[in-house]
Amino acid sequence: MEGEEIRQSGFESGVGREGSKDGADGGATAEVEAEVEEKAETEAKSAEKTEERRRERLKRRIEHWIEHNREHAEGFRRAAEEAETLRLHEVSEALREAAKRLEEASSLLERASSALEDR
Repeated sequence: MEGEEIRQSGFESGVGREGSKDGADGGATAEVEAEVEEKAETEAKSAEKTEERRRERLKRRIEHWIEHNREHAEGFRRAAEEAETLRLHEVSEALREAAKRLEEASSLLERASSALEDR
């Protein structure tokens, strides 16, 4: 009789139920797993939005640089014309080359912008 009482006492305290998920513990475990999964999904969506915002900010910066380069290139060309009127041929040539290189840089920035859109 005493041995039987010990076995029953052990069963009631949780011994022997370790692998069982059919009881109340199984429902609680499923709820916790669902909460963890929902939290992971929320965090993934948040990370996607953060990445999207960062990409958009990068795109705006690239577009700004392209416009900025165009404005400077135009200013260089005007200055090159002014240098020509002053017979400063070497200065004019250097300014035209600077304008050309800015246009090349803008072309690379446009390529970067297109690649960003493709992703």
